[in-house]
Amino acid sequence: MSAYTVPIDDVTEAVQESLADRIARGPLPLQVALRCAIEIAGTLRDMHAQGLVYGAVSSHLIILHQAGAALRQTGGLTHLGDGHGDVTAFGAVLREMVRREADGDGGLQALRGEMRALAVRCREEALDMKQVLIALRLLALQARLAAAPARRPALVLAAPVAEKAAAVDWLRWALPWRPLANLAVFALSGK
Repeated sequence: MSAYTVPIDDVTEAVQESLADRIARGPLPLQVALRCAIEIAGTLRDMHAQGLVYGAVSSHLIILHQAGAALRQTGGLTHLGDGHGDVTAFGAVLREMVRREADGDGGLQALRGEMRALAVRCREEALDMKQVLIALRLLALQARLAAAPARRPALVLAAPVAEKAAAVDWLRWALPWRPLANLAVFALSGK
């Protein structure tokens, strides 16, 4: 058994459901889709970092339970490949998760569109799971900020006081250019 998958027996039948079954019942709210996508992308990134390939990413093999989302244990793990097939298949799953609009998403349709664009990039470009995970975390941050615009959280710098001044200067320089600003937020948060 791999440390990256959850055997079916470890999850009680009452709370276990495949992503495909959940999608069949109706569209996923954006926050749920992002949480699931981030958890699976993180698992795949960790596997790829060790040279493992899942080889069968699909909504039928993603299990949702109380603790979150996990890949179902399969015999498909190999040491062969670079993980590009997993990224491509993950893009198809991501597209499936955001295929339809969910009620209550409010002003998050633009972020749902960005998730669709990320799904296309996963299928058409040579992305790795690190890039996909960073993009998903940025979308999650944007979703949190959009959901509570009146309560925008302050940026917390988790660095020694002497390093915070340099980090703040760098962040001020990076803010006008969005990709650098996004990297700065994650670099300073320690993620």
